[in-house]
Order: sequence, then C-alpha cells, then structure tokens
Amino acid sequence: MDAENLEHRKLLISTQHQLNDNYDKLVVTLSGGALALSITFLKDIVTLTEANYVVLLVMSWALFIISLAAILGEILFGIEAYKKAVDQLDDSTIMTEKVGGWYSEWVKWFGRIAAICLLLGLLSLSIFVYLNVGKNDEPRKEQATSEAHSTTSKTAPPNALSTNTKAGSHRRLSSEKKLGTAKTTP
Repeated sequence: MDAENLEHRKLLISTQHQLNDNYDKLVVTLSGGALALSITFLKDIVTLTEANYVVLLVMSWALFIISLAAILGEILFGIEAYKKAVDQLDDSTIMTEKVGGWYSEWVKWFGRIAAICLLLGLLSLSIFVYLNVGKNDEPRKEQATSEAHSTTSKTAPPNALSTNTKAGSHRRLSSEKKLGTAKTTP
C-alpha cells in the first residue's frame, strides 16, 4: 500500500471512530431525553390515573431502557473488540482472522438493537401522547368556561347590556349630544 492510500485509510478510520462516538452519544441523548420527557408529560399534563393506553407508555419506557442498555453493551464489546484486534496485530493473525473476533459482531448487533428500540420507543410514546393529550383538554376547557361564566354573573346582572333603563338612555343621549349625533324624537 502506497503512502497516499495509507493516509487516506487512516483518515477513513478516524472518521469512522468519530461517527461511532457521535452515534452512541446521540442514541443515549435521545433515549434518555425521551424517557425524561415522557415522565414529565405524565407528571404535568396527563396523570397516570387519567391516562389511556398506559401500556404504550410502559412499552416506550422499556424500549428506551433497552436502547440505553444496548449502547452500553456496544461500548463494552467495542472495547473488547479493540483489545482483540491489538492482540491479533501482535500475533500477526489480523489478516487471517476476523478483526476483533466475535466481539465485533456483537458490537454491530448492539448498535442495531439500540437504534431500533429508540425508534420504536419514540413511535410508542408519540402514539401515547396523541391518544391522551386531547382527552384532558375538554374538562379543562369546560372548567375555564364555567369559571368565566360564574365571574361574569357575579359582576353584572344577566341582561345588563340589553336592559334599556332611563338612566342608561339618558347617559347615551348626553354622550350623543356631546358628539353631535343625537337625534331628536317627538
């Protein structure tokens, strides 16, 4: 292998390591964040006793936890795969054996499991939120409407605006005279 190809190979390997690190961090961030967000949603928006389809929520939590565990497994088996690759390099068996041995196969599977569980967990959580978020808005809207009606009824009589009293007519006429819009009636 010439020097130019060797440099290019090193760059590709370095990029692959960065992508693997970023992938692991992203899956951990999304899984952990979605888990925390779902708990906050349950605490602040829909209580567990009011929620429908709780099995979707529990399933999403399980999938997020499995995703996090799979990333942990990927990292642990990745460390072992690199140790095995170094041993293979030292023994000069790296060209005849699978690099990293069976550890590298497990690393691939754990990465795939983490991604699949994350996506399924997000889907499950999204469906749970969709099925529950509108349900609890109706009682709140009804309560706000009834509170608004009770406040209005305490401050003004029921037909105060439509009642035409002498005092109300007199005030209206005097304000119209000031504006020059009053009409005289016989």
